[in-house]
Amino acid sequence: MNSGKNFFIIALSLATCLLSFVCLKIPVVHAEGAGFTVAAVTPVNQFDKHASYFDLKVVPGQKQNINVQIQNLTNTPKKIIAYPNTAYTSNAGVEAYDKNKLKHLSRAPFLLSEILGRPQRIILAPRETKTLTFTIQMPQQKFRGILEGALYFLDSQTSSAQQTNQKGMTIKNRYALALGIVLREDTHTSVAPKMKMNKISTGIQDTANFSAATRVNLENTRPVMIKKLKLVGEISKEAGSKVLYRSTQKNLGMAPNSNFDYSIDWHNDTMTAGKYHMHLVATSGKYKWVFDRDFNITRSAAAKVNKKANIERNWTWLWILLGGLLVLLVFILAFFIGRHSANKKTTQDSRSEKDKED
Repeated sequence: MNSGKNFFIIALSLATCLLSFVCLKIPVVHAEGAGFTVAAVTPVNQFDKHASYFDLKVVPGQKQNINVQIQNLTNTPKKIIAYPNTAYTSNAGVEAYDKNKLKHLSRAPFLLSEILGRPQRIILAPRETKTLTFTIQMPQQKFRGILEGALYFLDSQTSSAQQTNQKGMTIKNRYALALGIVLREDTHTSVAPKMKMNKISTGIQDTANFSAATRVNLENTRPVMIKKLKLVGEISKEAGSKVLYRSTQKNLGMAPNSNFDYSIDWHNDTMTAGKYHMHLVATSGKYKWVFDRDFNITRSAAAKVNKKANIERNWTWLWILLGGLLVLLVFILAFFIGRHSANKKTTQDSRSEKDKED
């Protein structure tokens, strides 16, 4: 019976792993499991002496080399690509560094890809440590506030492209490490954040339940980070009327000069065309922004969202069903293997007893 029990435990573990494989997206892996480390060699113009990342006091037109030590922790060679990436804000409301070409996601006056140049590739032998050098070339034009981003180190053998917010399934781990970079010229003048509400549009809440949602594009228009951001969004038919949908999120963050789409979930209700009112309050420390705006949802936009939400939800249930069938199959297999092992053991015991009697 112990043999059958062991098979049952193994099968249960296997089923759990397989179910996770089918139903979940594999997330980006940072320090844990990356198999390599990166460390900043901080120069003399490091502004924050206690920071483990680059926080540099620079001047217009300055040219400077910065060095990073990269160590391979594994017994196999590694091919690493280092991207100088400007920070942006993901639609989850957190700062991210994994895109080299931001397009509309950042309105920073200068990008790190312009200041530090092209991505670099490095090959590490097993257990080898190397120093990678990037050259900073500051623009002649002055800027206030900060330029923020990271050197984003990607293991090219586990990921072939830079992507984020992927929809659908993925079975590829992305092993990456981000080493922060902050560049500042004026260290005496503080810059206050300023938030702006841009376009209101429709979409689906693809990070949760594939429900129809209203999206509000919020923009941090200043070269300063916004931390501990709280957003409260309310949708009603008109200002002051009954709130139809409400969303509250806390502890969000925005990169300098960036924007993102804040979603207000319709909780699986069918999106209907018509006129609505948006009331949104954003707070960060002593700063507060209040936005009120009427907006319209067209029939074509509502129909498109409802169709997409239904398709996404149907696919979700399909994956859950397949996962459940897979688990059932593994349990059935484990049962018959355990039963076969128990019968085999019983037969062997019977033969042993018979041999003793003979």
